[in-house]
Parts: sequence; structure tokens; C-alpha cells
Amino acid sequence: MKRLSIIAIHMLVSVLLLMPVLCFWGCTPEDSDRIDIAQALSETRGTDCFDRVMSPRPLTFPEDAGPHDTFRTEWWYYTGNLTTDTGRHFGYQLTFFRQALSCDPVTGTSQWRTRQLYLAHFAITDTRNRQFHSFSRMNRQSLNIAGTRSDPFTVWLDDWQVQQIDTTGSNLVMEAAASDISLSFTLVQTKPPIFQGDRGFSPKGPGKGNASYYYSLPRLLTHGTIAIGEDRFQVEGHSWFDHEWSTTVLGEDIQGWDWFSAHMEDGRDLMVCRIRKADGTPNGFGFGSISLSDGTYVILSETDMTLTPESFWKSPDTGIRYPLRWRIQIPDHDLDLHVTPVIDHQEHTHAFAYWEGAMRFTGNNVQGLGYLEMTGY
Repeated sequence: MKRLSIIAIHMLVSVLLLMPVLCFWGCTPEDSDRIDIAQALSETRGTDCFDRVMSPRPLTFPEDAGPHDTFRTEWWYYTGNLTTDTGRHFGYQLTFFRQALSCDPVTGTSQWRTRQLYLAHFAITDTRNRQFHSFSRMNRQSLNIAGTRSDPFTVWLDDWQVQQIDTTGSNLVMEAAASDISLSFTLVQTKPPIFQGDRGFSPKGPGKGNASYYYSLPRLLTHGTIAIGEDRFQVEGHSWFDHEWSTTVLGEDIQGWDWFSAHMEDGRDLMVCRIRKADGTPNGFGFGSISLSDGTYVILSETDMTLTPESFWKSPDTGIRYPLRWRIQIPDHDLDLHVTPVIDHQEHTHAFAYWEGAMRFTGNNVQGLGYLEMTGY
């Protein structure tokens, strides 16, 4: 009972959209056993019994903060950049993914029975020491080992968790530890949610159900402690949060995507994403948003922005070649940004490989810190 079957693991991983929930982790010649998430996310077999994202609907709270078990895939995604009072920088990622294995109701009396699996990733980027610490866990939703609830909002896998600590849901605590690495944070919502796309309906392709329901909390004031070995660091900064759920989110001929978020020093918060076809060109459904300093926001489409890779890095672990330095141009909002990693090596190399790490954004009279996720390379 302690070990999930290989079939169950593949069923879970095959439908995770990482990214700004999630992701398209592709196979490489160097490691032909790695799982091609883009191919799996375009798979429609076995999905007829799940709900699909077909049109806009109102997103309401606290109900939509928690799980949507009638959809196949869901994730809660936290990333952030934090510094000590002396300016030492850290990035972090804590992400939870839910996967429904079946639409059939759970029967019987055994508390081990469940049709939900959870996966979580936890990472710390130590910029000064140029080290990336990455961890992964997976477990079933049974015996209270993993799960989510809406009111009060909580998501957890073993002792990795995010939990609401007030009546409004705007104050959270976060805990995660693995090996000799840990974090303990308080997060406070400082801006209203962004309902991505059309009121939270976010198309990703032209096909039936190629969409997700998607909202973001763009600026969470974050403070607490990071521990690395025997060292403890009091840190403060900002986090970005995405919550997304879907069933058949991708269409055919999709290779991967490139997702960026940024907290700018002028009070704006940016998210942009391009979805790549197998030939590397955009599929026409790129998306994004800009949250202004007063909390209002603007939704972006692919025609509003240009994302251009400028230089590449080859992973010594997987052999995958990633574009790590980028230029983002959004002319209507006077943004021309050069995006560079705080360190190059921020690649997750667990059951599937993808790159996600802390970035610097510098441009025309504006700068900030954020995150980049790249999949399908």
C-alpha cells in the first residue's frame, strides 16, 4: 500500500498542466523514458465522464478556491522572490496538483479507497550560493494524507501545506520541508484576483474543451523563514498564485509553453505565456494580464505581446537546451523587458524534466523580479 503503481503515476503525470499551473514536459534523446506531458494533455480517451471547460461562468469564493473534482486536472501554484534585510536573494516554488483517476464514485468502507492523486513540487533557489534545491512528492487522497478544501481554504500533501488563517481568505500560512531545506511563510493578499482570459475562462486551443478556468492572485506580501542546513534566513518579498482546473486543456500538435510572471517595482504585476506548436511557433492562443498598482487589470492576447528568446543554456543533467534569456515587448503598455535568470541551473529533474526558476526583469525605466516556467524542450 505504500507504493503507487507505475500505471497510476503515469495517469497522474499525463494530465498535469503546470503552470501558470503546469506544463508540457517533453521527451529528449538523452532520456527517452521521460514523460511527454504535451502529448498526454491532448489525449481525449477516458475523459468523456469528466466536465469540460466550454464557456465562461462566474467564479465565486470561497467555493472556487478549493477542489473541482468533476474536472480531471487542477493545481494551486505559488512562486515568489524574497530577500533578507541585507539583500540576500532567494526564490521559491510550492505547487500542488490534483488528478482524478476515475469518475466512478468511491464505494466500500476502506479509508484507503480514493479516485484522487496529489503531486507537489517544492524548490528553493539560493542565488548567492548558486544552488537550486528541488523536491517532489506524490500520494493518494486517503487517510487525510493529501487533499484540498474550500472553507477554510487548505491544500496539503503530507506536511507540505498552505492554509487560510482568517475569515476572508486573504491571509495564509505556508509550510514545507525536505531534507535539510524548509520554508515557513505568511502570505497576505494585497490585490484582488485576476480572472484570466474571459472572466476566468482561458482558451488554450481551438478544440472542444481546450481551455481552463483560471484565476490569479498577483501580489501576495510574503514574509517568514527559509532554512538551508543549519542556516536560518528571515526574508520578505512577493509571491504570485495561480489556480487552474480543466479536463482536455490542450489541442493537438502542441510541444510546450513558456510562462512568465513578474512583480515590477512600479506596482504593476505581469503574466504572459506563449503556447508552442511542434514546429516551435506560437499556436495563436498566447495569453497574459497586467495588474495595475490600484488593483485593476488588463487582459492580454497573443497579438498584444512579443516573446523572443535571446540565448540558450544546455542542462548538464538532462541534455535539454532551454532558452534562458528573453525579451518581452508589450508596446501598448510601454514595456520592453529583458529577462534573465538569477542562476542558470533551475531545472527540475524528477519523473519529468522542466525548467522553472527566479528571474530578473529590466526594461525602460522599470525593473522587477519574477518567475519563468519552460516545458517541452
